[in-house]
This record gives sequence, C-alpha cells and structure tokens, in this order.
Amino acid sequence: MTDFTFTELVNSPHADVISAALGVDAANKLSDKDLGKPLVMASSDNYVIAAVGDEIEGFGVSTEAYTVKDGMAFGSVQRNMRKRVQIATTAVVWGDLVVAAASAAIGTADAYPQVKKALGTEAGDYKWRVIRIVTGTGVVGDIVLIEKI
Repeated sequence: MTDFTFTELVNSPHADVISAALGVDAANKLSDKDLGKPLVMASSDNYVIAAVGDEIEGFGVSTEAYTVKDGMAFGSVQRNMRKRVQIATTAVVWGDLVVAAASAAIGTADAYPQVKKALGTEAGDYKWRVIRIVTGTGVVGDIVLIEKI
C-alpha cells in the first residue's frame, strides 16, 4: 500500500499570500530571521509578531531588501493553507485548535513557528487546526501540521 500524509501547500494556486509592511516601526522591522513566525494585523496597515494567545492571522514568508512606511520592512504574509509548527506549551491531539505561543525576539529565528493549544475563547475568527502529528505524540517540542479552517 502506498503511504500518504498531509503536507504544507504553500505553492498551491489557492494560497492567500499578500504583500504587507512587516514590523512595528523602522526600529522594530521584521527581517528574514523572523520568517515563519505567527503574525497579526496591526493598525498601521502592517503585520507584527503575534503575542502569546493571539489568534494567528498569517505567517511571514518573505522580506524584501527595501522598506516602506518610513522604514518598515516589506514582504509577504501567508494567510491560509497549511504550516508546520512546534508545540510550545500544552500537548495537542488531532483536531485541536492552536494560537500563537511566545516567539523569539525580533531578529532572532525560531526553528519552527511556536504555537499552543487554544484554551477557552482564544480561538475566534482566525482558526488553525492540528491535522497531523509530524513528530512524537503532540507534546511540547513536537512538530505538527496545522491548517487554516
């Protein structure tokens, strides 16, 4: 029998990847080291790194050499499809919803985007669901595949 597993689909023609200003301001702009981190939209027509417990509105996928909005980074944000992530706190099982966990500081790379199981009302309009346990059993430090629902 042929094996089959779900994988990321970032090259799908249905991927919602948009251009955006990235970071808080010129002093706190995102770089290539911040790619993959969970992001949320902010009030200056920009995306910033999500705080612990924030719903994930997208993941950074690229940055450009030039800046916009008086020094903010410019790049792209993937707002749907699938993403490999690492469980930072609280074990998950297939079907659990996840939200952002603590990311490394701006300019410091994370090996994988950090997420945690959504508790209570943390998962609202921007839901991401665990669809595959990639490594281990879904405990802290394991890699899982999530999908925007």
